[in-house]
Amino acid sequence: MTRRIRAPHATPLMDVWLDSDKNVPSRARRDADSVIGDVDPETRYNFLLIVSELVSNAVLHSRGPLRLRVWREEAVLRTEVHDGSSLPPTVLMPSTCRPHGRGMFLVDSFADDWGFEATPTGKVVWAEVSTAPRADPESRSGREQVPTVPTSSRPGSGG
Repeated sequence: MTRRIRAPHATPLMDVWLDSDKNVPSRARRDADSVIGDVDPETRYNFLLIVSELVSNAVLHSRGPLRLRVWREEAVLRTEVHDGSSLPPTVLMPSTCRPHGRGMFLVDSFADDWGFEATPTGKVVWAEVSTAPRADPESRSGREQVPTVPTSSRPGSGG
């Protein structure tokens, strides 16, 4: 599995159970925005987009309630979405032929790291965004995005 940034003793800033309905992604985004504190606008946008996409995927692909957790530790924002589906998340290239399927592509493009873990009741998908100033003057969201090489906890990696 990919490393976890947060310490085992860390207390999440947010830990909520949400019903699975179409209004949940906007509520999750709003609630996460209220707890992450002072971060630069680009980091805030990227993190909240990731929260929204992970929650949207959970609503679309699983049944029952989902759990959203958010941490801020040192120079990292982390979110986890727990849902009842055992299917791993899949990164699809965007297509004009499909009305859906861009969520994990966006997560992969904007997260500094992400992965998933199977649980006894489904899975947890997590993503992290650095809050540290970028050494590269070119912003992450302003450059062309190229899908990353899978890590051991990503689909199709053989691990």
